[in-house]
Amino acid sequence: MKIIRNIEVWEKGMDGGFIGHLAIAETISVEFLFSMFRHEQDKPDPEMKLSYMLDAARIALLQPYVAEPMDLLKNDYILTAHGQPDY
Repeated sequence: MKIIRNIEVWEKGMDGGFIGHLAIAETISVEFLFSMFRHEQDKPDPEMKLSYMLDAARIALLQPYVAEPMDLLKNDYILTAHGQPDY
């Protein structure tokens, strides 16, 4: 099973609807992602399989790995992962 990480895009606010996904370049390392969130995890998630809300500082770090611009004033963003069979 291959783990695919991407960014969910949601309309702004708690009542906002799901808009879609933004792809993250495969060149980004899991270690880099883990380093961004390790201090706020209840238990270690070194494979980054859970979902994490993105703030402005983290969006700035991730933007070079995402082709589409992310605008935190317009949308909410969540780093997430899902499995894909690798056959």
